[in-house]
Amino acid sequence: MPECRRRHRPLALALALGCLTSSVPAIRTGTAAADQPHLVYAPGKLASPFRTDRAGTHLAFPGDLPKRGVLVATGNVLSPQARWIILDLDSRTLRQATTRLAAASRDGQRASVIERDTSRELTTSEMDAVVRAANTVWATKDPTSIDTPGPTDALCSVALFDGNDVLHEFGTACPRTSFVETVTALAVIPQ
Repeated sequence: MPECRRRHRPLALALALGCLTSSVPAIRTGTAAADQPHLVYAPGKLASPFRTDRAGTHLAFPGDLPKRGVLVATGNVLSPQARWIILDLDSRTLRQATTRLAAASRDGQRASVIERDTSRELTTSEMDAVVRAANTVWATKDPTSIDTPGPTDALCSVALFDGNDVLHEFGTACPRTSFVETVTALAVIPQ
């Protein structure tokens, strides 16, 4: 009898492992698992007067904006320059650009032109940090006014994109301070 058990033990072990692996869905291992974001973007969104669709969003950035991602733009009313930090969740990239408001064209319209533009790939932990911070913005009540007291010429714009759905908040001080700090910290990581 002991000889019979020894002979069938590898078969029993193989069957047990086969059942175990078929009953556990998609266990991620190795490099591929480390490269995959762990969080779902924008699963819950509260109603907000700052939510609109893409057609209703007017940003002075002269390039493409992400289908799913976030943007923080800072500038100054007295300066033609603006700084843009754009995180594209689909391409997993962080883009930083500086734009300058160009002189008026013949039709009287002024357009922004990109003066400096860099980008880099985001790591999985960076992606998770951005998604976590953005999900908090989508799912929390609109912030109370945080505009600084007294006159200022500073401007800050925060936009979150999810397909056709856009949440765009702005002010003289950056709304959603914690979110802006997360995005800005990623932008200063050496490339």
